[in-house]
Amino acid sequence: MTVAVTGGTGFIGQVLVRRLVEAGENVRVIVRASSQIDELKKLPLEIVRSDLGKESSLTEALSGCQQLYHLAAYARNWSSDPKAFYQVNVQGLKNILEAAKKSGLKRVVYVSSSVVYGPSLTDTVSEASDRKDFPYLTEYEESKALSERIIPEYLKSGLEIVIAKPTRVFGPGKLTEANSVTRMIYWYLRYRICLLLDQGKQIGNYVFVEDVVRGLKLIMEKGRSGENYILGAENISLSGFFNILREVSGRKALRFKISIPLALYLARFESWKARTFGWYPLITEGWVKTFLQNWSFSHRKASLELGYDPRNLREGLRQTCEWLGFRSKETGNNIKAE
Repeated sequence: MTVAVTGGTGFIGQVLVRRLVEAGENVRVIVRASSQIDELKKLPLEIVRSDLGKESSLTEALSGCQQLYHLAAYARNWSSDPKAFYQVNVQGLKNILEAAKKSGLKRVVYVSSSVVYGPSLTDTVSEASDRKDFPYLTEYEESKALSERIIPEYLKSGLEIVIAKPTRVFGPGKLTEANSVTRMIYWYLRYRICLLLDQGKQIGNYVFVEDVVRGLKLIMEKGRSGENYILGAENISLSGFFNILREVSGRKALRFKISIPLALYLARFESWKARTFGWYPLITEGWVKTFLQNWSFSHRKASLELGYDPRNLREGLRQTCEWLGFRSKETGNNIKAE
């Protein structure tokens, strides 16, 4: 059986591909013509160049595959062309599902995002939660929500589709924008600086990348078609997150508390620079508003139905510190980053 993966050059995708190969799967990674594939070339797998914007090339790329992990997405803070979020995240999903149907592929795990449910305004969010009328805060969030609306028509055609919704993922891997939590950890360890918006009191859900990958494999194996599964771990405030990081690493850092008005001013200034000069913004107003909400999630459904059992935040941070090349206070290990 051949398993296809899109987004295999990304943060989560690279870890997933390695684990699939280690499990003895025949893996075909579908990448763009511009993708860097040096790491993939080191693995015994098949690499196929294709484009989410071209359904015909996707149909050919999926030929002979029985399963697909679709991780490819436009997961950035900003784009000079806001349509990029829709073209990749919505139309790209539609194209690959159409190609999957035509190629005879049987089962798809689509990696969406927990932000689609919206923030936890009162209670911890689960798969049964209703977003109600809370507005979308970023183009990424909206495009992911819109993408899921096209799935029912493909379920009716007989294609099995299960949706995975990871929360804030961190851990060893590419230090890209998609791995921003690990970059935050690195800045804390390397420069002993941490930034706290509104005193860091808002809740987020943090999950180790290896647990997300195990969750994706469990969803492919056991997940019910048409269902959603939140892949998260521990709910904690950003201030609490840094408290545990300090305990695990034994390193103290300066805490800079940024007020809400200042954060919004800086975001608007960064957006103005982006519009005027095309410079990528450090932060946008939508993402400031995102971090001013609570995002508390439950992974109980995945645990009960799939056997999903993520490690706690302390253990995930310990492994991340060691991977980044900083000695863990708790084990004394010091593992250099790849």
